[in-house]
Amino acid sequence: MVINQGEVFAINTSLGFGFIQYVGLLDNGVELIRLLEPVKQTNELSQTEVNILERFSIQFLVRVASKKKLIKSVGLFAIPKNYSIPKNARTPHIVKGEFLGWHIVNVKTLKIELKETLSKNDLALSPYGIFNDTLIIEYLEKDWRLEYWK
Repeated sequence: MVINQGEVFAINTSLGFGFIQYVGLLDNGVELIRLLEPVKQTNELSQTEVNILERFSIQFLVRVASKKKLIKSVGLFAIPKNYSIPKNARTPHIVKGEFLGWHIVNVKTLKIELKETLSKNDLALSPYGIFNDTLIIEYLEKDWRLEYWK
């Protein structure tokens, strides 16, 4: 199965269709996607809607999800010119139920830096890890945003 860079897929939620755009394959062999802003009643999308700043970028097994019909291709669109593959991502560092800070992860080298508080730039970092379809649907249905994640 060939998936082209820029291909957009619809994922069905209780609110309508959410959309993801395939950005490319990372060094670890997992696909990187942009979780697009619109959630609509139809699975039709325009380049203008694709160009809107994404909610965030995450790793997602696009080929597996497509093969299992968890997502459906809606077309090939240009990746916005102002988009760049994130160098870092973040994840909470919790040990035995205690929040100890944030891990800032370099996506390429996997080097981890622990921060107790996040800078303005750190607050804009996407979650680190591989999402599944259920988690993407949950985030879309809750209208989850990076700015809520402090």
